[in-house]
Amino acid sequence: MNASRRHFFRTTAALGAAATLPGLRHLAHPLSLGLAGIGALSAMSAQKALAQSSDYRAIVCLFMAGGNDSHNWVVPTASTEYAGYAAARTDLAWPQAQLLDIGQGAQAAGRSFGMPQELQALRAWYHSGHAAIVANVGPLERPLTLAEYNAGVGRPAKLFSHNDQQSTWQSLQTEGARSGWGGRMGDALAAANDKPVFTAISATGNAVFLSGNAVTQYQVGVDGPVAINALANGWTAGSSTVNAVMRRRLGETGSGTLEAEYDNVLKRAVEANTQLKAALDTGPVPALPTTVLPLGAGTTTLDQLNLAKQLRIVARIIQAAPALGLRRQVFMVQMGGFDTHAHQMRDQPGLMAQVAASADWFLNHLNTAGLLPSVTLFTASDFGRALLNNGDGSDHGWGGHHLVAGGGTLGGRIHGLFPTVALKTTTDVGSGRLLPTTSVTQLAGALGGWMGLSATELTTVLPNVGSFDGLGLMAG
Repeated sequence: MNASRRHFFRTTAALGAAATLPGLRHLAHPLSLGLAGIGALSAMSAQKALAQSSDYRAIVCLFMAGGNDSHNWVVPTASTEYAGYAAARTDLAWPQAQLLDIGQGAQAAGRSFGMPQELQALRAWYHSGHAAIVANVGPLERPLTLAEYNAGVGRPAKLFSHNDQQSTWQSLQTEGARSGWGGRMGDALAAANDKPVFTAISATGNAVFLSGNAVTQYQVGVDGPVAINALANGWTAGSSTVNAVMRRRLGETGSGTLEAEYDNVLKRAVEANTQLKAALDTGPVPALPTTVLPLGAGTTTLDQLNLAKQLRIVARIIQAAPALGLRRQVFMVQMGGFDTHAHQMRDQPGLMAQVAASADWFLNHLNTAGLLPSVTLFTASDFGRALLNNGDGSDHGWGGHHLVAGGGTLGGRIHGLFPTVALKTTTDVGSGRLLPTTSVTQLAGALGGWMGLSATELTTVLPNVGSFDGLGLMAG
């Protein structure tokens, strides 16, 4: 089959064509929506040396959908800087008495910073040297000044739009992008894995971040592989023999080209599910604590949080990696609710607590298993938010602060330039929307380098990486 035809089948599958065929919609399965190109991985030349390596590394993207207002996650506490922050934020300013000191953060002398009490667990990882803050991150095509922004020179496309900026963060392209930088890393790293199908894994449904040009993301539920509906549920369409017929059909080859390719995709889906389930079943399912979280009205415990459950299945897959012959993996989990145009000060403490408690459990679990040096967790979001108070919340912004923890992170410090958090500064493009001083490309480049990508491979994964200085985030 020539390359264009393989591409056609992979694209057709990705559009869910199989799920629309009469009598086949019950077979719809996330993995079957794009496995046709997986065979091409065996011909990949990138990272062949990693195939002989015994070490394991993984990155985990924790995406906060909606646009996290991280200006309240890391707050300047020196008197003059806090005054500027409080004047800009008014009722959205975090009370200084409720901020936990994190020190200077490797910024200029005389500066100091704090984090809210709700982020105490993450602050502890920061102080232990296992977590770092990356300041004022956002999509940039190249370093940009306020004068250039105001002149319309070098602006990224479609700023402040949810769909576009989610795509830009995850792919470095606007909405409609076909691959993300996590998936493109997977393209380069898949040769290190005995089973390349498990290179890029999503616990949150389909995400452009994990879509590669050759690698197709493998989707899991919070309890493990997502089973093929007809085989898992015993779908019978009125006949008790249909399930057996479906299983027998998987052993046959279709007569038409499209039918044969669909059969191949489905067989690989079944095989991958079986392999992953077998590997997961060798170990117990770790219990999530029934810790009560400070979420305001009502009671929520950690074992009820979907984010914690997503991170638990990621941890289980990481622990199963040796049995599957996996050396490099890219994961994604996601939590929503961060579009805080209204009720921000009511809702933000709970959002902080959920992220902090879930990430803390994940990092502690990996540390107990001796895997923390091999895994790096990092946060991402649509965009930061505006400093200006809209009356009850904050509107869409640009730059925002993010956390990186575990792995080779050079922790206990703030990487990149932490901006002056005030209105009408040299990084304020309007209403306190901050012009990023660190690019997503720099963050991605640091993570990619730690994963083992060469300079040439990073250029393929991140086309504009040459426009930026290295971030110095990872130890090696």
